[in-house]
Amino acid sequence: MMSPKVLCVLALIGFTAAASATPLITVEYDPTVAFSNADKAAIQSALDFYTSNMSSNFSLTVAFGAQTGGGASSQWFAVSGSYTGYYNALVANSSGNATDTSAIASLGGPSANNPVTGSQDILLPVTLASDLGLVAQNSTQFGSCDNLTANACITLNTTLLNTSGSPQSGLEGIVQHEIDEVLGTASALPNGGGTVPTNPMAADLYRYSAPGTRSFALNTSTSVPCAGSPTAYFSVNGGVSSPAGATYNNCNNGGDYGDWIGTSGQYVQDAFGSYSQTVTLNLNSPEVMVLDAVGYNFQPSPVPEPSTYIFLLTGLGVTFLWRVRWRG
Repeated sequence: MMSPKVLCVLALIGFTAAASATPLITVEYDPTVAFSNADKAAIQSALDFYTSNMSSNFSLTVAFGAQTGGGASSQWFAVSGSYTGYYNALVANSSGNATDTSAIASLGGPSANNPVTGSQDILLPVTLASDLGLVAQNSTQFGSCDNLTANACITLNTTLLNTSGSPQSGLEGIVQHEIDEVLGTASALPNGGGTVPTNPMAADLYRYSAPGTRSFALNTSTSVPCAGSPTAYFSVNGGVSSPAGATYNNCNNGGDYGDWIGTSGQYVQDAFGSYSQTVTLNLNSPEVMVLDAVGYNFQPSPVPEPSTYIFLLTGLGVTFLWRVRWRG
């Protein structure tokens, strides 16, 4: 199954300064969906990880709805703006921890051109851009969440909800998977193939196929798990090493190109896994390291895991993105 992505410029937004704070995540529920108290408790528990462990300044309202088929999907906004502006904001907002220091160093210093495609622009999820003080948060009415007004809409397979009086054990991890994408783990590479975009997403800055060699190309294989080339893995030290499990699902197999290659559900961002997986985020999760690298701050700071390898935003155009996560 393919995951559609729609991009359309909506507005131009200005530039403001950021301040240190803790994030605020507000939840709304589609009134036409019978979310049980147990469902809501699992969703809230998933979100508590971010509000309890992040020292970042963003406010996010998420509407939750339901869907049939697939595991879950998310809709959210992103902005396109100058790479120079993002780089400067990334440096200014760095916590100075090991991940930030290494990730910023891997970008090679200030430049008008991003190091992935060489264009002068980059795509940022609006929540990330707002956290860095570059834009104001954006909201809309999401039809798939019963027209609730929010910054993002996440729909969950009804099979996950209130099964035999309680939700499936994988619900919390699936919610975190989608929130990670809303915040910034997603790739700009288009599911379903097509052409490689001119501008990468923030997380694509740390996508490598070998030490010193960035990977931003489509593997058209449909295999599960992903096989063939080109390959990609996450790294904050120029591709020299990568956290355990952080190999990308770089295939056109129904999972996102920004997901991990895994099928066992060992990590929250695995492209495929069962509804009964119980994995959730912790400060050493590779997903947390991605979020830390793209501009968020955690307290205490996440610690990089051992290697599994021998590794002026001005005039911003708001873009609407659709992401789907399939699990079998």
